[in-house]
Amino acid sequence: MTEAALSATAARPRRNLRWILIGVLAICLGGLGSAMLYSSVSNATTVLKVNRTIYRGEVIGAADLGPVSLGTHLGVETVPAERASELVGKTALTDLPNGSLVVPTAIGEAEVQRGYSRLGLRLTPGQVPISPLPAGTAVVLVPIAAANDGEESGASYRATVSVAPVTLADGNTSLEVTVADADSDQVARLAAAGRLVVVKRAG
Repeated sequence: MTEAALSATAARPRRNLRWILIGVLAICLGGLGSAMLYSSVSNATTVLKVNRTIYRGEVIGAADLGPVSLGTHLGVETVPAERASELVGKTALTDLPNGSLVVPTAIGEAEVQRGYSRLGLRLTPGQVPISPLPAGTAVVLVPIAAANDGEESGASYRATVSVAPVTLADGNTSLEVTVADADSDQVARLAAAGRLVVVKRAG
């Protein structure tokens, strides 16, 4: 056998061994990837996410929250999906963007600061701006004089939107505001008489 033939014969096993090692390495990597994927899936938990943008002060409805599967999430506080029924009827304490995860401190019981009252207003289309009034918006409640009753319009009242406006079936608007305790009785009387206009001013 010539020297060239002997060299070719000697080189062939080395090439075969190299391919064998590459194949073994590929199998090991594939197994490791599968193990990591299985671990990720097996460690996944189902938590709550927000199905629509919810503004601070709005009451949580059953359709507002939904489940989402989440893998390992170190350092992220979440609420398990099985607790959804506990949050229905409670209040958003912060603005919750659509698609975001629910954190334990974002939803709870509505809070009213000492010295303030929350009032519900029923307003006609001409008594409330058509521009958005998300919770937290500062507004002015301006009394208007009733026709032919001899009463003056009186002073305006500062207020803060507690729950964003909701359009009712009859075309009127329901709005919840927070006012100072000292103003709450008079604002309630004016609201009942339909004598309030909500004004949104710059700043």
